[in-house]
Amino acid sequence: MISGSNSIFNILPIIRESFLKFTNNFSGSDNSSSELVDPDTLFLSNNFQKNNSFGNFSFFDNSLFSNRTFSLDKSIVGRSESLASEKLKRVSPQELKQLGSNDKKEFFKTLLPAALEAERIYGVPASVTLAQAALESGWGRSPIGGYNIFGIKGKGPAGTVNVKTKEWENGQYVSINANFAKYNNFHEAVMKHGQVFHASYRGYSKGLQDYAANKNDYQFVDNVASTYATSPTYKNDIKKIMQDYDLVNMSKNYYIA
Repeated sequence: MISGSNSIFNILPIIRESFLKFTNNFSGSDNSSSELVDPDTLFLSNNFQKNNSFGNFSFFDNSLFSNRTFSLDKSIVGRSESLASEKLKRVSPQELKQLGSNDKKEFFKTLLPAALEAERIYGVPASVTLAQAALESGWGRSPIGGYNIFGIKGKGPAGTVNVKTKEWENGQYVSINANFAKYNNFHEAVMKHGQVFHASYRGYSKGLQDYAANKNDYQFVDNVASTYATSPTYKNDIKKIMQDYDLVNMSKNYYIA
């Protein structure tokens, strides 16, 4: 909880003003008229920011805090990150497709809060979730059924869709028709993706156990790749995306500014 006497308000007037607006309703009361209208834009891609009085303010804007000691209330970060994760429910397939085509970094920044939420709940590295979303959906160009960006088969909360896909069988790709899960939004898709790894498969179980012990994102990929996909290059494809876009560093340091 932040009090009015906290030394943080002595840093700069603009910071004081922003924090007063941002934390006005963090008093523990349940007030439906909260001023927290768009704080999630601090943690969501800039492409989705709407009109607000502190749209350029970020907890990770080093230009504001250079050469200063600044202690941040972690509960505020957690709440705003959670709000950003919730806002992913309102991102349309067309919006994600545009990000994937125009700005790969923004694509990842938009999905990151939900990926971090899924990591905390299900133990799946956020960096792997981001890389799989990019690879499986073609950077948002072809989400199955609208929101399935992970190529997950079966039935989802919004039902099932039957589409043609390619599987690696007997040393070659073959075309088959398969049922894929449908979701109501991208946030739901990310959460269900985390649940997948708790199915009773040896590769998934080992991946989760090893990651819980050593937090090695690449080892997680080694453990789960052959269970998740039939492609012989899948493991390397996922790792390359993780490396090319520095996804481990992004997720470990919550680098979304």
